[in-house]
Amino acid sequence: MASRVSPESLARGSAQRPWIAIGLWALAFVIAGVLVGTLLNSGLTTEFTLTGNPESKRAETLLADRLRGPRSTNEVVIVQSDTRSVDDPVFQRFVLDLFGRLGALEPGIIKEGTLASYYTHKAGFLVSADRHATLIPFSMAGTFDDASQNIHRVSEAVDEANGLSEFKVLMTGQATVGKDFQEASASDIQKGETVGVPIALLILVLVFGAVVAALIPLVMAALCIVIALGVAALVGQLLQLSLFVTNMITMIGLAVGIDYSLFVVARYREERADGLDKIEAIARAGATATRAVFFSRWSWPSPAWCWCRPTSFSAWA
Repeated sequence: MASRVSPESLARGSAQRPWIAIGLWALAFVIAGVLVGTLLNSGLTTEFTLTGNPESKRAETLLADRLRGPRSTNEVVIVQSDTRSVDDPVFQRFVLDLFGRLGALEPGIIKEGTLASYYTHKAGFLVSADRHATLIPFSMAGTFDDASQNIHRVSEAVDEANGLSEFKVLMTGQATVGKDFQEASASDIQKGETVGVPIALLILVLVFGAVVAALIPLVMAALCIVIALGVAALVGQLLQLSLFVTNMITMIGLAVGIDYSLFVVARYREERADGLDKIEAIARAGATATRAVFFSRWSWPSPAWCWCRPTSFSAWA
């Protein structure tokens, strides 16, 4: 006899009361969507830290505690010209104009007293050997996450100056690299959605022979991805998560969601072919394939195992 709460009983109950099951999933989807929209960004970070405690990390901690305080988020703007040198008055006016724009940003963006240039501080090390480029170094105010949120204001000023006349203006630094990671992450997700999903849909149509049936695994994968992101948004309020958790959830959710859906549907078809009615075939698929999927997700710590679990569990089911 099946236990009171089991994959089989859940499958049977969902089949007997489909609208209640759909309603509960829809409710979970809406709640997760709200969590993603309101909390996810605050729970993610582009900062990378060592999980262990090597000598380099211990030295950094000692420097922060005893000498210089918390580590600053350092950035640098590079101004370069192929035709003019730093001794040219036009070059000087351009750099000082950009220096003024950066200094005029709202308080709390650039750390006070850290903005410097060759012309204001007479620092020769800020000029390249060929004297056709110079640096404008500074530190972002606040924590790394504060810098990550404010770096776009600095990059806007840099982008406005870049390409004016014959000058090239570039920027790099810790927060800038983090911003680049965010943009790359969003681009990867967009590519996966625009390229991977249509290909997956085409394959599913060939497998199922019907568009509506092929859409079901994609819908299930989308539901699971949004709900998983909602859970990540909650966890991120307690423990900050890497920005790339969104890529991992999307990639694994789409691939494994479709894979396991096919696994369960294949078992359902087998049971129907053996003569069971619809409800009993769904219950049987829940007792075998769904149970295998559930335990496969908890049996190994590495997500990489999910690519082979359905095959390995087919003998059990």
